[in-house]
Amino acid sequence: MDGVNYLSTLAARVEEAIKPHSIRAFASKIDVSEGTLRRILKGEDPKLSIIERIATEAKVNLLWLITGEESDIGDESALHPVVKLDEFNDAFVLVPGYHVSVSTGYGAFNDQMQVSRHLAFRKKWLEYKNLEKSKLAVVFAKGDSMEPTIHNNNTILVDLSDKKLSEGLIYVVRLGEELYAKRLQQYLDGSVRLISDNKEYVEQVVKPDEMEQLEIIGKVVWIGKDLT
Repeated sequence: MDGVNYLSTLAARVEEAIKPHSIRAFASKIDVSEGTLRRILKGEDPKLSIIERIATEAKVNLLWLITGEESDIGDESALHPVVKLDEFNDAFVLVPGYHVSVSTGYGAFNDQMQVSRHLAFRKKWLEYKNLEKSKLAVVFAKGDSMEPTIHNNNTILVDLSDKKLSEGLIYVVRLGEELYAKRLQQYLDGSVRLISDNKEYVEQVVKPDEMEQLEIIGKVVWIGKDLT
């Protein structure tokens, strides 16, 4: 395992950054409560201003702390907060991630959902893809019905503004009370077929008189995968 590439979460990077200080001592240095810092270490999504204070006090790269990029923390040049908060905001946007799983499980997908984390995406990439920040959401895959394209626990970026069915593309849909990530195909009679990439799963067909049960939440535009 090379360097700190195993630090795949913000909480893990914060834990690495504050060493060798105790949680109480470091919290005091950045003027937050010990409870606040402990919640961050347990996975709570902190304010950007607090992340910046952690990076400055720990002398680590803010970009690395937030995104995991430029993670060669052993390099002396990376021990300084070379990316300031305003610079980060100029180059990145934070997309809300919701504690919602698709392909299994029940749950609503609406404005009342609780944001559990944020993921950083480059503004230039979003502009290139013609994606609007306010219309994006991050959810998480469960199950193996879309393997090998989407694996269990993969991160999925959904364009909530794109609900127009295009043949063969992957969408997050609600069918009844279940959320799924499936490829969609529409028949001439108006029915819609939900197709799993894993051929061990039987495709589902929603007939024209059952369409009120089907809601297209948005199109899947990016899938984040662990390599190991």
